[in-house]
Amino acid sequence: MSATWTKCLNTLKDSIPLPIFSVWVQPLKAIEEAGKLSLLAPNKSVMDYVNKNLKSQIKSAISQHNKNLKIFIGVAKPSSQGIWKNTTALFPEYTFDNLVLGNANQMAYSATRQIAENVASSPYNPFIIYGGSGLGKTHLMQAAGHLAQEKNPNIKVMYVPLMDFVRNITNGLRHQTIEDIKAYYQSADLLLVDDIHLIAGKEKSQEEFFHIFNFLFNTKKQIIFTCDQAPKGIKSLEERLKTRFSQGLNLHLEPPELEMRAAILLKKAHNSKINISLTEDTALFIAGHITSNVRDLEGALLKLKAFVDFSKTKHPFISKEVVENALGELIKPAIKNIDINDIQKEVAKHYAITISDLSSKNRKQHMVLARQMAIFIAHSLTTLSLSKIGKHFGNRDHSTVLHAIKKMQEKTLEVAEINSAHELIKLKLANL
Repeated sequence: MSATWTKCLNTLKDSIPLPIFSVWVQPLKAIEEAGKLSLLAPNKSVMDYVNKNLKSQIKSAISQHNKNLKIFIGVAKPSSQGIWKNTTALFPEYTFDNLVLGNANQMAYSATRQIAENVASSPYNPFIIYGGSGLGKTHLMQAAGHLAQEKNPNIKVMYVPLMDFVRNITNGLRHQTIEDIKAYYQSADLLLVDDIHLIAGKEKSQEEFFHIFNFLFNTKKQIIFTCDQAPKGIKSLEERLKTRFSQGLNLHLEPPELEMRAAILLKKAHNSKINISLTEDTALFIAGHITSNVRDLEGALLKLKAFVDFSKTKHPFISKEVVENALGELIKPAIKNIDINDIQKEVAKHYAITISDLSSKNRKQHMVLARQMAIFIAHSLTTLSLSKIGKHFGNRDHSTVLHAIKKMQEKTLEVAEINSAHELIKLKLANL
């Protein structure tokens, strides 16, 4: 750095408010040679701001220390150090079109899409999507990058996994190119950082990231992070970073619900990589047992594909029996002793009636079917006697309950729609 500029920085620090100094003056790179002081900004927006608002103060400070220097304010050229090799391209498949929507991700999807469509003016900055592993956080974040580029091909979208950022900072310190690296990240219009929680305990990375964050935030550039938890809960994270991370929009991504898991399986089963035939019922069956996250669903699907390929299964559609053989240890046993109140709630919800309707004497066909379904499931998933089950359904006697069970045994064998409803309700109860 120029010796004159070092002295000028001390002078300017006393005359310019600290937020303006740190955002607009500190990032300038100074080169002094042949009677000329070149002040190089990391990007054009910084250069324009400095020329318009700070040029006279900078000139005055420089003249105090060296009246003979000519001053040039421009934009720094990219470094040849190769620091950009560690940035990661957006994954082509991580788009909004390839995202399966459900209750678990609807709000995060809506917010991410709105931000991507309004990068330059979004009020949600920074935006942090947090939650457990394999829930689709990276997919959502990168989808924002793809959409932002579609809306404006000239926008600079930068995606970086946190550990790549740490490696870049380490290399910058070793090769004395830290200012180049900071200037590179500060040139982003949309910065996407994956797994920001991994910065915890890395003091130098936190310090440099703080300056990058401040610069981007103050120059109205959009920042999106993924995290495994709410930022305020990250241990060994500087308080000043916690405060800045929490000042934006933080949204929790929930594990996908049953129907969403089944939809994900169906979508992924039909892509070119896997290409196996699943019915909705089979997808629901798998989704009812693989309840953790999307990554585990993908793993189960690949295992199923391997079983079908290597065993040379001939079925046009994969049956429940094939799934049980392929995914044996992943399939949990049926859950017994479920509360009968939960059964009534789930059946009433499925048939769009009230719980009290299940205990009424209403003989409409729709009501009778729902009542018999609830009794049938209560008999299979609880240890209650027939008479005790009857008490929960308007004090119906032993013979009436037995009749309902026998009727539903026949209907689930003969009517595909009723059998599907039976399986779906049981899957939802298993996932309560």
